[in-house]
Amino acid sequence: FMLYKIIVPGKAVAKDRPRVNKGGKLYTTQKTKAYEELVHAKAREVMREPLRGDVRVDIKIYAKNLRGDIDNIAKTILDGMTGVAYLNDRQVKVLYVEVIESMFERVEVDLIEREVEQNNDTWNRNTAL
Repeated sequence: FMLYKIIVPGKAVAKDRPRVNKGGKLYTTQKTKAYEELVHAKAREVMREPLRGDVRVDIKIYAKNLRGDIDNIAKTILDGMTGVAYLNDRQVKVLYVEVIESMFERVEVDLIEREVEQNNDTWNRNTAL
């Protein structure tokens, strides 16, 4: 199996609620959009092409003083990897997210594509990280 490791430097950013502009259209805030673009760029450095099968994503958020909900941070990261690490975030069948206190803020993402063999459907990872 292949393990892909993506490292996103700096402070993790939680997905903001979509905002409504004067015309009544929803939009993503600039802060969220910029972080999604950083995640996208870092994923592109690692991935040749998007994975096509089911995917397991392990996210470790290293932070000094985390602001924002862990699920909203995961959403920003998953959205940022869409189209680069996988075609659609519906391919993510296993999601593990952990926050670790650290002075060196970053996010580390491990991606594993499920291998399907005859009568043996496995993630090929013996233990959770």
